[in-house]
Amino acid sequence: MLSNELAKRLIKLPKAIEGGTQTISMLDEKSRFILSNHDEPEFEFLFEITSHRKITFKISLHHQEHNLREGLIRIDYKGGHKNPENITDDVPEFVRPYTGYFFVNEPHIHIYVFGFKDLAWAVPLAAYNFPVLTIENSDDLSKAINAFAREINIITPFYIQNSLL
Repeated sequence: MLSNELAKRLIKLPKAIEGGTQTISMLDEKSRFILSNHDEPEFEFLFEITSHRKITFKISLHHQEHNLREGLIRIDYKGGHKNPENITDDVPEFVRPYTGYFFVNEPHIHIYVFGFKDLAWAVPLAAYNFPVLTIENSDDLSKAINAFAREINIITPFYIQNSLL
């Protein structure tokens, strides 16, 4: 398990997309990219975009440490989630008001907290100050992907191919 401090450092670590510049197609149900930092070869990361075909604009943006399979941060639009009922000293202060909170189709961001199962804690996107609070169309989706890429510090340029529908 990672410490909270190491998880924060890994999120902010500059990361390159393996294989160079890539295109993210909005027609794909899932896009996965391996990320790395040449100065930290012991860590490898996964950046994943998942969309739900039956629910318009139900999207998850996921970032994890690939070797340990530890989720570091994830954003869910239109998903449900319930935070743990118990608090430990490792739960960050800004998350504590959301103890036991149940998200119902409310955009939220999951964060890594030491001692809890993978990405068990979340806060509303507005409380995290994420710049894209809702996804209503493909332009919002592109903005959310780009904002998430900045949040996890992807330094390789990439292209987003929107559907023509």
